[in-house]
Amino acid sequence: MGRMHGMAVGLCVAGAAVTALGLGWFSDKLYTRVRPGELAYKPMDEMPPRVDMASIQRDWPASFSEAGEGSRVIAYHRDMRGKAPMPGTGGGGAAAAPPVDLGTLLASADAGVGKQKVQLCMSCHDFTQGGPNRIGPNLWGVVGRPVASHAGFAYSPAMQGHKGSWSYESLFAFLASPGREVPGTKMSFAGLRKPEDRAAVIKYLATLGTGAPPLPQPKVVAAR
Repeated sequence: MGRMHGMAVGLCVAGAAVTALGLGWFSDKLYTRVRPGELAYKPMDEMPPRVDMASIQRDWPASFSEAGEGSRVIAYHRDMRGKAPMPGTGGGGAAAAPPVDLGTLLASADAGVGKQKVQLCMSCHDFTQGGPNRIGPNLWGVVGRPVASHAGFAYSPAMQGHKGSWSYESLFAFLASPGREVPGTKMSFAGLRKPEDRAAVIKYLATLGTGAPPLPQPKVVAAR
């Protein structure tokens, strides 16, 4: 009797172990496992530039050509403020990056690369002359125009209170982290971490319309 009881207990333990292993395998197939410290989404500057938001809007979800591409785009457009610290804002005590010369960055920036980068912005913004406002305002001619001034768009109180114009310098700071630069903005965009990417986007935006001021000149470093 005792032997049969022991065998029954052993079978129960073995069955529980097999069940646990099976559930673990099944959950791995259903859910993507995120390692500690790893982002659960892919930042914009690592997104494939070939994503065409216009076709995504038209053909959703069939236009996604790669497994997981749709979920990355959706995750990118969620408000990730506070979940992906920008360099120099804490988290590990890393040293702040040295200041960059915007004139030098813009001189070497490629507007074609910037045009590719803004493909992911087209679900919220229109970039054509006379185009509509969407979730965000139309961005034709944005470089050099006053902040919160595009006709017909309902800006947040935070953006309305952000005085000045969209100069190259203000756009460079804003695109790094909209929520940090204008606290309370409705723009749910984590920001472009790489200065080179921000410069490329700004250089492309400067080609939209005729109101953009001249690019800032690179600083001349004195010879030692």
